[in-house]
Amino acid sequence: MSRPVLRLAASRGGPLVAGMIEALARTWEMQVEGEEHLARARDGGGILYCFWHGRMLELAPLHAHRRIGILVSGHPDGLMAARIVGPLGYVPILGSQRRNPVAGFRAMLRHARQGGDLALAPDAHSDVHRVLPGAAALARRTGHALLPVAAGARPRRRIESWDRFEVPWPGARVHVLYGPPVWVPATADPGTTREASHALERTLRALHVRVEAKLDGELACPAGEAVAVR
Repeated sequence: MSRPVLRLAASRGGPLVAGMIEALARTWEMQVEGEEHLARARDGGGILYCFWHGRMLELAPLHAHRRIGILVSGHPDGLMAARIVGPLGYVPILGSQRRNPVAGFRAMLRHARQGGDLALAPDAHSDVHRVLPGAAALARRTGHALLPVAAGARPRRRIESWDRFEVPWPGARVHVLYGPPVWVPATADPGTTREASHALERTLRALHVRVEAKLDGELACPAGEAVAVR
């Protein structure tokens, strides 16, 4: 999440920022595509939503107030982000795929075993738009489907941050696209789990190409079929 937003959360409180986000979202023209993939993932059990860090703002209102467990860093920026996502109806889970993977992984497992869906951004500061292995490992342990989600907006502002954090303007067109779910069997070996990560990354990249094309008024090809990694 962008530093200006996080600084506001620290100085004025997360509930105020959460309310501002929801008020902003009510002005957007929201278009959602690929809901058949969401339904198919849901039919298979729990869902692990996966998205790039820089597109959190478009997605946060869409999935709010569903008690989704979302992984946030234990870094001060992550702690401030937790103050925002909590009032939006998420369950912030402290951890990091890089800095504190074990604690976050265990907490996400507990939330999944209580029947909760999960969400995380599988890229990181040193690996922007690269899927780190934690998402596929978590899917293998929980049985949740990895569900890639892309989003974009016009008009928008992109913050000069490592993740190019995107802020849609009031009244913006926001396009959200769900991609084909990826299932990772509990019996998957390390090679299979790595392939699941690669499949998720390829899909996220392709979905974002489609989102940008859609927002620019170009036709885009279908998102494809569900993927089961074996």
